[in-house]
Amino acid sequence: MRREQLIESAAYRNRDVRHVTNSVSPLPSPRRIHGGLLIVMLIMACFGLIMLFSASMSGSFDQEGDAMYVVFRQAGITAMGLAVALILAVAIPLKLFDHFWMSAILYVITSGLLVYVKLFGVVINSARRWIRIPVFGTFQPSELAKLAMVFCFAGYVSMVRRRRAKGKCRFKTKLGQFLADGWIDILFPFLAFLVWLGLILWQPHLSATLILGFVMLAMFLAAGIRLRSWISAITQMVLILVIIALLVGVALPALKAKGFEETIEKNFAHVEKRLDTFLNPESASADDTYQIDQSVIAMGSGGLSGVGLGSGRQKYNYLPEPYNDFIFAVIGEELGFIGTLSVILLFVLFLLMGVGITYRAPNAFGAVLAGGYTMLISIQAFLNIAVATKTIPATGISLPLFSYGGTSNLFFLLAIGFILAVSKTGRLQGQELAERSPSATARRTGGRP
Repeated sequence: MRREQLIESAAYRNRDVRHVTNSVSPLPSPRRIHGGLLIVMLIMACFGLIMLFSASMSGSFDQEGDAMYVVFRQAGITAMGLAVALILAVAIPLKLFDHFWMSAILYVITSGLLVYVKLFGVVINSARRWIRIPVFGTFQPSELAKLAMVFCFAGYVSMVRRRRAKGKCRFKTKLGQFLADGWIDILFPFLAFLVWLGLILWQPHLSATLILGFVMLAMFLAAGIRLRSWISAITQMVLILVIIALLVGVALPALKAKGFEETIEKNFAHVEKRLDTFLNPESASADDTYQIDQSVIAMGSGGLSGVGLGSGRQKYNYLPEPYNDFIFAVIGEELGFIGTLSVILLFVLFLLMGVGITYRAPNAFGAVLAGGYTMLISIQAFLNIAVATKTIPATGISLPLFSYGGTSNLFFLLAIGFILAVSKTGRLQGQELAERSPSATARRTGGRP
């Protein structure tokens, strides 16, 4: 009798414990940054420095008297960029950047720099793209614009979402709401960034303009804009373009009289020449096709496994820009098909991880940041590879984290830091949610507390 009473008492206590355990959801543990993306970033940074040293040692010694000058300079900036990226990813909450006033200030600063470089910038190779900064060297505001465009749009989208959640941005009539949605969601930010594209194209810097155009499209898609806003924006944009075309048609005779057409032809003569060389290589001179021909020769001579790290010959005054725009060709010559395939796979992995982080982003601000920066780095990388392999016409596009360029690589590392920060705050999905559910916890513990 005494034993039966003890068993009933224990069962009653366990029943109460099980009831409390199943009624309270477990607190989610803090999420960690995406380990795979972090590893890919470190591999690309180290791999890039190794190949930069191999590609630049002859040119660095010839220009600076020190074969390590370029790689030491790049290593210092890379180390600084990695440190800042890790701080952004680990120590600073992402919500600290989710303020529209930050985006507004960054937009004003970037716009001012783009105007300044056109008026007072340094001219190199017939293009006014650089600002000279004492001690640090030259700086391209267009590289800042790539980073700023994504950040500014993320802040704008987040601000619009907050205002709509508070019941603002509403209009009395359906037509007014339809037209306003197109302007608020698409046309306002599009026209704001169109100012940047125009200033960069005016430098002229066509390749950066194209990259920013692709990134802008990726950002709008990542923001999850409603279909009605797209329809409204496209309808109104068509009407605006028709009006602009009519105005240009009326003003064209006056523009021709003022030499506007000659100015356009002068600024973009190199673009027309490169397109003609790419489409009609048989009619182009040897000088016009020299750079891309040397790139193809370098990659072709590498074969499957390459001639060996540091043993390439095209970098010795044969291949122009061997440690900048055409470093992929040096990789092909020294490491062969295996080396170039490794670089492509690294960027494909980066793209897939970035898209996954974008999908799991907790809000529109994080989704635009992760999606925009993922597409920025991926698009630029694949365009550089396409140029080196003679797939598209030659353009001045660097290979992220591989080509020499302190400013651009610093900004690329900052962009990856923001992607890692988004990955840390991403929402739980799929198997993770199932594993952390109360029912799963009860199954693992067998109903015990």
